[in-house]
Amino acid sequence: MENGQKPVLRLDFADALGVHKKNDNFLHNLLARHYEVHIVDTPDVLIFTHYGHRNRLYSCKKIFYSQERYVPEWNQCDAAVTSAFCGHPHAYWYPYFAAHRKGEDLVRSPQPDWDRILDEKRGFCSFLHKYADRTVANRTRFFHELNRRKKVDAGGRACNNLGFEIPGTAGRAKMEFLSRYRFHIAFENRMAPGWTTEKFTDPFEVYSIPIYWGDARALAWFNPKAFINVADFRNFAECCDYILHLENDREAYARMLREPPLRENRVPEIYDPQRLLNFLVREIERPGVPVARRRWYWPWTKWRLVKRDRIHGE
Repeated sequence: MENGQKPVLRLDFADALGVHKKNDNFLHNLLARHYEVHIVDTPDVLIFTHYGHRNRLYSCKKIFYSQERYVPEWNQCDAAVTSAFCGHPHAYWYPYFAAHRKGEDLVRSPQPDWDRILDEKRGFCSFLHKYADRTVANRTRFFHELNRRKKVDAGGRACNNLGFEIPGTAGRAKMEFLSRYRFHIAFENRMAPGWTTEKFTDPFEVYSIPIYWGDARALAWFNPKAFINVADFRNFAECCDYILHLENDREAYARMLREPPLRENRVPEIYDPQRLLNFLVREIERPGVPVARRRWYWPWTKWRLVKRDRIHGE
C-alpha cells in the first residue's frame, strides 16, 4: 500500500453467490474496507458457495462461503467461512446468528420497564416451523410433550393448531408472533457442530424466553440464566416440568426474563465483522500455490480444458 492507497483486489463471485449483485453485497463491502475491489472475469480471488459447480472453472485462490450447515471440500478451496464449525486452520467459524442479526439488539437497556413487560397479556408458548418430518423428530416430540401439558400455539405449517399460518418464518411477522408469548420453542433443525441460528436469538429480542435445543458451542457467548437449555435436563418430560414451574411462578419467571441474553450484557467479538475481515485479508495474502493448481493427476480434464483463468504456459 503506497501513499495511503488501498491495494487492488481482483475479485469474482461464483455459483449461488454469482447470481446476485457482485459489487454491492456483504462480502464485497466488507473487503472494500481494506481493498480497492475490482469485479473481473479473471480474478485473483474467487468466493463461491455450496450450490453450483462454476467455481471449478477457476484456478485462482478460492474461498468457500456458506451460511448453511455445509463444510468445504478442501481439495476445492484454499480457505472457508462457514456457519458450521469445522476446526480447520484456514476456516473461519461465523455462526448463523451472528451473520444475520446485530448483537446490539440483544443488549439490555439499563432500566427496562420490567413490570410493564411482565404485565403484558401474553400467551404461554409459541412454535413456528415449516415442517415436521422425521429429520426434526426431536423438535416435534418436544412440542407434543409440552402441548399435552399446556397448549402451545403452533403458527407455522408444522403442527399448526391455530387455523391460520403466520406468513413466513422470518421477518416482522415472525417477530410479532413471538412477542405474544412468554416462551418460544427454539429447536434447531439438526444437531450439527457450531450450527446455531436466529431461532435461538430471535425470542430474546421480544422478551420471550427461548427453549433451546442444539449445539452447545455458541452458548459460550450467552448467559445460561437467560434461557432454558434442554440439554440441562435428563429428558423432555423433566424439562417440561421446569417450564411449567416458571409459568406458574411469576418471581422465578421474572428472574430469568431479567437476565441479559449476552454474558456481561456486552456484544461478543464473534459478532464483529472486523475479525472476519482480518481473516479474509490474511488468507487472501497468504503465499502459496492455490489448491486449484495442484494435483493434476491427468493432463486434461473436462474442467481444466475450460478454465477461465488458465495458468500461463498451458
